[in-house]
Amino acid sequence: MSRRRRHAQSPLLRLRQLFLTGLVIILPMVITIWLLEILFGMVNGISTPFILRLLALAHLAYVEDPAFTEYVAPLIGIVLTLLLIVMAGFLTTNLLGRRIVAAFDRLMLRIPLIKGIYGSARQLLDAFGSKTTSFQRVVAVEYPRPGVYTLGFVTRDQVALEPREGKRMSGYTFVFLPTTPNPTSGWLTAVPDGEVIPLDLTIEEGVKLIVSGGLVLPPSFTRRT
Repeated sequence: MSRRRRHAQSPLLRLRQLFLTGLVIILPMVITIWLLEILFGMVNGISTPFILRLLALAHLAYVEDPAFTEYVAPLIGIVLTLLLIVMAGFLTTNLLGRRIVAAFDRLMLRIPLIKGIYGSARQLLDAFGSKTTSFQRVVAVEYPRPGVYTLGFVTRDQVALEPREGKRMSGYTFVFLPTTPNPTSGWLTAVPDGEVIPLDLTIEEGVKLIVSGGLVLPPSFTRRT
């Protein structure tokens, strides 16, 4: 009877797995489009009226054309939005820009109602952004018990521990073990070098695997059928 129930439930479980897998893949794209739409709305709401006033002062006849106001002016807002994103990326690549961004971060983190939302969003973006390159590689460690393995990211290898009392312990690797589905939280472990198992995964593949809870398998992983 139990086997029949399992067979009867397997299509539902398969459908649930496919739904969650599709959700993990589509959700980041939807969030990205949503954020870009908000940014475009802000930039377009400010830039388009300003541009139309400047063109009206130049006494250009086509400015009063409804087609120009409806289609061409918003395109200018899109171009300005793209330029704004490129300029933000350019600022973060030089010392002055990094100082400006750091000053803005400090300002946001001092506002009582905003600091919680901004701080969490900032940590999440950092986890999936350029700071993931600080991780050296994806590994597996035998945790929390023998025969069970946890995925983690190597932050530094060939580390020597210096206890307050006792002799120096060398041959350790710092491994960050993130939680699922939020990889911004976790804990740091010092694992003996010989117990760190390297995996054939990129950092991006490792993050996707952890965030999806194992639903999005990388090509190097195989699943039994």
